[in-house]
Amino acid sequence: MHLKEGIAVLREGCFEYANPAFMSITGCRWDMLVGRALPELFPAGERDAILRSHDAVCATGLASTPHEFWIETDRGELRIEMTMTLLRSGEPAPVLATVVDVTPKRRRMDEIRKLSDRLQSILHSMHDVVVSLSAEDATVLSINPAAELLYGIPMRNLTTASESDLIALAHPEDQGKVGDFYRSITAREFDELEYRIVRSDGTVRWVRDEGYVVFCASRGMQRIDHMIRDITEEKQAILDLYRSEKRYKDFFHKTKDMAFTVSPEGVFLDINDAGIKLLGLPGRKAALRSNVYDFVELPVALDEMLRELNERGHVSNRSVTLKPTSEVPIEVDITARAKKNESGAVLYYEGIASNITQAMENQRNRVLRNTAAGMCHYLNSHLMHISSALDGIEEELSEMDERFIITARPEDKDEIWGSGRDALSGYIRDVNLGYRKISKITRAFNSAFLTYREESYLDKTILDIFGACHPEGSD
Repeated sequence: MHLKEGIAVLREGCFEYANPAFMSITGCRWDMLVGRALPELFPAGERDAILRSHDAVCATGLASTPHEFWIETDRGELRIEMTMTLLRSGEPAPVLATVVDVTPKRRRMDEIRKLSDRLQSILHSMHDVVVSLSAEDATVLSINPAAELLYGIPMRNLTTASESDLIALAHPEDQGKVGDFYRSITAREFDELEYRIVRSDGTVRWVRDEGYVVFCASRGMQRIDHMIRDITEEKQAILDLYRSEKRYKDFFHKTKDMAFTVSPEGVFLDINDAGIKLLGLPGRKAALRSNVYDFVELPVALDEMLRELNERGHVSNRSVTLKPTSEVPIEVDITARAKKNESGAVLYYEGIASNITQAMENQRNRVLRNTAAGMCHYLNSHLMHISSALDGIEEELSEMDERFIITARPEDKDEIWGSGRDALSGYIRDVNLGYRKISKITRAFNSAFLTYREESYLDKTILDIFGACHPEGSD
């Protein structure tokens, strides 16, 4: 018998003997205990149960089941466990009452229960499925409510399931590898597998299953735990990213424009075939050893664009002149962005450069054609004035000749000559005006084009010409 057990002998329901441990546990001295009825020693709420247990022991001769309850002592509240056994010696037969202080045990059990409740609460609130299987017969020992949401099956069916039932929930094409995975956990002790499951509504979900062996030393048994996580969205995100990257790579390599990625120092990190061809490089290896500054006609223009990229994060439709290995300048339109890390430092620049050399040349030609048409219209207007004036002079001279022939008087000839001279003077003024207008156009073209250098646009030159040709007053 354990030395910490309190022992008392009862005869006809009253205390006849008690060992020191009994008195220490109950907090009663011997003089307060001897001859006292058993129930009176304990709390009022427990007396009826203690008395019924004592009477049953006396009537049946069988030992009572352990009965736990709280008592108040000078040391505070204690939890005790009481059992009673009938002794065969003596008449009437005495009853042996045994009490044990189980307060530490009960408090540990309460702590364990609280911890278990917290763990159960955590398991119930988890989105991941946690299932424990017996290592002996592969039945489900426990499973949390997340399984009902994942599989679409009521919990009452899942709590009575087995390992084979869980395997059967896998997609038919994956059941073979899932079965091998479950059966190999015991030997491997830990493993994981990604596979598909089919919910009760027929939808397919991807899961990641992590299985591991748990050994409980105190109970001398093993169990196999599985944590099953729904990774459908993760799989879809990876698939979308793969498709996006594939579309990007397809565009990157198939576009006819120059697609590029360069480091903050300007070194090419990636470039497509169209870019290699545009720059006149022999191949990809040579391109990745090159720097974008090697191909820019005006480095200051590139510096300005990089500053804007660093500040704004992107640029659009920036015109830059490149100088490829052929030494023939190429004008490109660049749209690019800066890729930065979390701290804001630039990792690289990526963008598209479209060859707009021919487009710009076409624009120049259109501007020149429009300018030439405007000049022709301007010149034709003044040439018409000159032509009209010449016709007027010719008519006036013919009319004067006729009038001189038919008239005989001198005074009439003077009048004819005076009126003719006035008319001719007017025509001469028209000729001089047309001459001056055409002279201005000539001087403007000489000024603009004798010193002309290749420009991106001819707007300023053309405006200068039209400004020089603009009429002044009534001139």
